[in-house]
Amino acid sequence: MIKVLYGTKGVGKTRYLIEDVHSIIDDSKGTIVFIDTSDELVTKLRHEVRFVNISDFPVNDSSSFYGFIGGLVAANYDIVAIYVDRLDLIVGENPDYETFFEKIKEINNNFKIRFVFSISGNIKDIPDYVTKEYAL
Repeated sequence: MIKVLYGTKGVGKTRYLIEDVHSIIDDSKGTIVFIDTSDELVTKLRHEVRFVNISDFPVNDSSSFYGFIGGLVAANYDIVAIYVDRLDLIVGENPDYETFFEKIKEINNNFKIRFVFSISGNIKDIPDYVTKEYAL
């Protein structure tokens, strides 16, 4: 499953991610990873969640972020879910979301990992392929 939360700042995307993470923890038989751009949420997540501050790593575009996710999965075969808050800040300006999500879909198909991303922006600017296939 791949889902994308898309909306303007303040509509509750991060809150939804945290609630969703907490709703699956007890039934999960593997690792749940939460990726964000700062440490501000580390105390809001239960200790079972593996928190990653992506700003600690040299990731600055969608290609390097895809490589980072691939490395996480290769090193941890027990990952059952990856949550990413603020994907728009992680991948920088003018990201190729279509290629990024096609590559994430390959990982999802091969490893059955649940992916949930949040992207900040005007809802009318959401790309059609995201709305049709991944919108939550």
